[in-house]
Amino acid sequence: MVLRVTQTALVEAVFQNHVSAEEIREWLAHIGCLIERQQPFFFISSTQVNTTFDRDYRNIQAFWYREHKPAFQIYCRGLVRIAGDAAEQARLDVPALHRSWGIPYFVTQERQLGYYWIAERLMDVKP
Repeated sequence: MVLRVTQTALVEAVFQNHVSAEEIREWLAHIGCLIERQQPFFFISSTQVNTTFDRDYRNIQAFWYREHKPAFQIYCRGLVRIAGDAAEQARLDVPALHRSWGIPYFVTQERQLGYYWIAERLMDVKP
């Protein structure tokens, strides 16, 4: 008998209202824990209308990403960005962002399509 057990986490972050620096650090710490455990994962991100972020949001995220980029690119199997409208989709779905993440990257306005995209990648995993 051959028994293969694999686990891939699915992390979905829905940013809404005001996102504090502490919440940003908490979210990044969760991703960091997955990386430390060498746990493969997919990440889905969306931002609700009228969401605001702490003024240091971009700096916190950029610093974290610089420190974790090689490991992030190993364990994150794909990143899905759910855009709120066509303008946001156009802003997020540009070649520069595809290149900068260095992992499979998909932008859609429909959450369900994001899940389908992830399912397709799961089916590509070789035993």
